[in-house]
Amino acid sequence: MRLVNRLPVLLTRPERGSAEFAALLREAERDIEIITSPLIRIEAVRPAELPGPEDAVIFTSASGVEAFSAWQEGSGRRAWCVGERTARAAQAAGFEAVAGAGTAAQLPEIVRAEKSNGLLWHLHGQHQRGDLASDLLALGIQARSVVIYDQPSVPLDPSVRARIGAGEAMVTPLFSPRTAGLLAAEVKNIGANLRVVALSEAVADKWPGPCALADRPDAEAMRDTVLRESG
Repeated sequence: MRLVNRLPVLLTRPERGSAEFAALLREAERDIEIITSPLIRIEAVRPAELPGPEDAVIFTSASGVEAFSAWQEGSGRRAWCVGERTARAAQAAGFEAVAGAGTAAQLPEIVRAEKSNGLLWHLHGQHQRGDLASDLLALGIQARSVVIYDQPSVPLDPSVRARIGAGEAMVTPLFSPRTAGLLAAEVKNIGANLRVVALSEAVADKWPGPCALADRPDAEAMRDTVLRESG
């Protein structure tokens, strides 16, 4: 039984991401119901070629680290990472991880400032925004773009869909434009009463209604905004 009248929180990230964010919410010691219904699942896709032992890599998600670890170990190699969460996953996999500021668009300048030499492999999902390898090449940095996992969509859990259809209010953090679009399509005709928290303007643009925007594009800022919205 909930002791405080706070709105439940609906998590729609892939299983690992939802579990990590749920743990972050629980650290706040708030009495909040956490509902999990991933809209995307992660499926590893082995590429035709893998980086050589001297090559550095770029990860723009923890899912990329997890998929790649099935084929190669970090072995102390440099891994440029989009943010702290991905860098922690890469470090745990044996890489010498460098964390960016939270968005892929900022990585090329960070790599250039470090004067990285050799070939960089951007190891990413089938669905991605932008073309990081092309941005690096434009700066004179040798880079390749390789898909190492797919992200097929998954429908809302029927029990969650029923609760949303009944008009129940929920706080819903959205971390990617694709997930925002998938959820918008899922709830389009069922009268959703969702209080959305968006990681960035790019995510907010894919949600067809009002939403709160996190102060920074990271998990801690998302947690703080979700807790405020939950009451």
